[in-house]
Formats: sequence, C-alpha cells, structure tokens
Amino acid sequence: MTSTAAVMGMLRTDGLRVRRDRFLLGTAAYIVGISIAMRWALPWITDEVRRRLDFDLIPYHPLIVSHFVVQLAGLLGAVVGGFLLLEGREDRTVKALLVSPVPLSVYLGVVCSVLFVVSAALTIFEGAVIGIGLPPPIALIGAALAGAPAAGGLALLVAAVADTKTEAFAYMKIVGVAPVVASAFYFVPEPWQWLAAIYPPYAASKAYWVAEASTGNWLLWAIVGLVGSAVWLPVLARFFLRAARR
Repeated sequence: MTSTAAVMGMLRTDGLRVRRDRFLLGTAAYIVGISIAMRWALPWITDEVRRRLDFDLIPYHPLIVSHFVVQLAGLLGAVVGGFLLLEGREDRTVKALLVSPVPLSVYLGVVCSVLFVVSAALTIFEGAVIGIGLPPPIALIGAALAGAPAAGGLALLVAAVADTKTEAFAYMKIVGVAPVVASAFYFVPEPWQWLAAIYPPYAASKAYWVAEASTGNWLLWAIVGLVGSAVWLPVLARFFLRAARR
C-alpha cells in the first residue's frame, strides 16, 4: 500500500506539471486539434487537388489518416511523458526512487501504462471523429493498441539522452522524424517495406492499411507491433535507468 500510495502521489504531481506547462498543453491541443480538423479539411483538400491537379487523393486517405491517428498519437504521448520523466531527473525525484522502498522500475511501468492507455484512447477517439479512410472498428482498436507503446518507449529514450529541456527539444525534433519515416514506407515495395517493422509503430500502421484495404491479416501485423514493443521497451527502460544513476 505504501508503494502504491507513493507512485500515485508522483502521478498526481506529474498531472499538475502537465496542467501548469503551457508548452505541453499547447502541443497536445495542436496535435489533437489538427487531427480533428482533418474531418473537414481532408475532403476539401481532396476536392481542390482533384480540381487543380487532376489527382485523386482518395486512395491515400488511409495513409494520411493513419499518420495522424496512429503515429502522432504516440508522438504526443512521447512529448508529454519525455518531459515529465526529464523533470523527474532534473529535480532528482527519479534518483530518490533508486534508494526508496518504491522501485524506480515500478514507477516507470505505471507511467508507461498511463501513456499506453492515453495514446490508444486518443487514436480511437481521433479515428471516430475523422471518420474517413478507417478500417473496421476492431482493426482500428488493434492498430491503436499496437501503436500506443511507442509513447512510453520514445518518452524513455528522450528522457534518457537529454539532460536539459533545451536538449529535449532538439531530440524531440529528431524523434519526430520517426513517424514520418514509418508512414513513408507505405510507398516502398514489399517485402522491402517490412524492414520498417524494426520500428514497432510501423507495424501498427501496416495493420491499419491492411485492414482498411482487406488485403491481408491485420491481426498478424498488430501482434508484430506489440511484440516489437515488448522487446524495445525493456531495453529503453534500462537505458533510462542508467541515465538516472548518473
């Protein structure tokens, strides 16, 4: 009970930090707002591109929407989680856990679980709001679950390599390229496209594309994404633990 109370107390503190940090709130509002605006913007852009360039964007709607609802949901969680974990390093809260009855690994597990739930819920919510280029509901949920672990993984990575918020901003720009690369592999012929599965969120998007087009086993790709995350998350957690001991 003591350990649980301590972890819950730290999570409440993290929640207060998010509420007070205008950058984190602004980033969350921007990403969510852009995604919601896609419901009206995407049809308009499609009509304009067809009229002006005689090019049909409709076949690419699943790619465009999946980038926003699958890839950027995890990135948003990484931004929020990464800065919170970094603040924990800066104020030595994380270091204090190394010598406390509450294992740091427990706290990290809880944080990653919260980021997982929030990112998965955000993917499903944004998909339901946009309502364009979606796979069947069960496949959307599967893709959301497969992509959500990226939030915790990327957060651990950024919080481990950065020592200050200034460095974290720079690393976030680099990390922000990963979702673009994952979506860009849509245009790479198979089986070369599958090389991108080393980055687990790609498999989440692949599950989304396959389910929407009904061209394969989307569940297999969702499992690939979850297995990949199960491999990478412990590695990144150990990486963060080494940084926390410095």
